[in-house]
Order: sequence, then C-alpha cells, then structure tokens
Amino acid sequence: MTQRVFMQGGASARLVVSKPGVDAALANLDQTVFDSRWSGHQFYLSGTLDSINDNTAQLNFGETLDAPPFMLGYCDPSVLLNPSAQYLQCEAYRGGGTDFWIYAAVTTSSIMFRFKFGNQQGRLYFSLFRRIAG
Repeated sequence: MTQRVFMQGGASARLVVSKPGVDAALANLDQTVFDSRWSGHQFYLSGTLDSINDNTAQLNFGETLDAPPFMLGYCDPSVLLNPSAQYLQCEAYRGGGTDFWIYAAVTTSSIMFRFKFGNQQGRLYFSLFRRIAG
C-alpha cells in the first residue's frame, strides 16, 4: 500500500500529500497535491513573453534557483487579432507539456512560452514566486 501522506519534523520539517499511487516520501513536485515547502513564497519576477509563428519565447533568470518558482499567469491570444479583447487562458506545466496549443514551462533557470496557432501571436503575462521555506 502506498503512503500518500508524509510528515517530517525537526529543522527540515514538512508535510507532503502525494497523488494517488505515489509514495509521498519519494514524490517529486509534479507528483504532489500539497507540499508544505511551498507554504512560504517570495515574489521573484514578473513580465511578459510574446510567442509568434509557433516559436518558443524564453527568459533566462541569470541564476539557478534551488527549485522552479511558482507561476501565476495568463495568456492573451488576441495581441494581433483583436487587441481590445482579452481571452484569459493558459496551460501551465512544471517542465514538459510542450505539445499543447498554449503552454508555459518554468524551470530553475528560465521560463518558456509557446503559442502554437500558425503565424498568430500570443502574450504570456506572468508573475513568479520563489519558495522560501525548506
């Protein structure tokens, strides 16, 4: 039977709840539904990335963080088509997930954005928060 809840005390105290079928003590970030190490966040960076003609836009942080930052963001696919309209949508993945129409991937050293609608342009508005706990 898989242990889905893991609690650790001491200096590196944490509580982890994993996805079904994943051992919480061994789970990576993508395999958890809750990880207390993410309970404290600090604003890190915000900005925009534009992707056009099915090309990936990338912003390098200039440093390597200890973990990928948490991203809040949305995609505006109407930058060229209808600048007065906003369509708020974005599929965000922590690594991988690059075969979707709209995606954003955040690593420990960069954020990438791709808008895959031919020669149209999409803009990602994002804010990143780095983990400060554990």
